[in-house]
Amino acid sequence: MKFLRRTKDESSPEGGQSEHVPVADGELEPIIGELTGMVIESLTEVSLPPPTLELLQVGLPYITQRECSTEAVIAGQTAARLGYLSRSAEFATFEEARAADDDLLATLNNMLEAADAEGSPIDDVMAELAAEMATAESIDPPSYESGPSWSIPGLDGDARGSLRQRILSGLQCPSDLPSDDLQRTWKYGYFLRVLDELVYEEDEEG
Repeated sequence: MKFLRRTKDESSPEGGQSEHVPVADGELEPIIGELTGMVIESLTEVSLPPPTLELLQVGLPYITQRECSTEAVIAGQTAARLGYLSRSAEFATFEEARAADDDLLATLNNMLEAADAEGSPIDDVMAELAAEMATAESIDPPSYESGPSWSIPGLDGDARGSLRQRILSGLQCPSDLPSDDLQRTWKYGYFLRVLDELVYEEDEEG
C-alpha cells in the first residue's frame, strides 16, 4: 500500500537540505502578524474534518501522559488546533514550506507500513509521531539541536517560535497546565499538520 503523497526525489530541496523562508531584518514582525491574522480568521471560517479534530483532542494527553482537568483539556484542544492552523497558514503562504523533509518522509513511511502490517490504525501513528516530534526538542530549540522545528522546510525554528508565542499569547493557561505543556501541545498540532501534508487521504490511492 502506498501511503505518502510525495517521494524523496520529488520533495528533496537541492543539496538535500531543508529550505527555509529567507527573512530579512525587519521582515519577521510583519510575517508573524500576517500569519496570526490568517490563523484567527481560520478559527471561524475553516471546518476541519472530524478525524483531524479527534486527533487534535488527544494531543494534550499524548504530551502529558496524565489526567488533566476539563479546563486543561479544553485549553489543550485549542492550542493543538491553533498549531495545526498555524502550519496551514505557513504552508499556504510560502513555497518553501511545500517541500518535504526526507528523513521525516522515511520515518513516517516506515511507521505506516508497520502499522498496516499489524492492523493498527493509521491515526494512532500520526498522533504518536506528532507527539514524539513535539517532545523531542526544547520548547525554543537552537538551530544546532537540528530538531523538527529546524528540519522542516518553511519558516526557521526561531520564526516558528515567535509565531507560537504570538498565537498562544491570548490563550489562558489553566493553573494545572504548565505553560511548557501548552506550548508543546501547540507544536503537536503544528507537526500533525506537517504529517497530514505527506499522507494520502482515505479516498486517494491506497
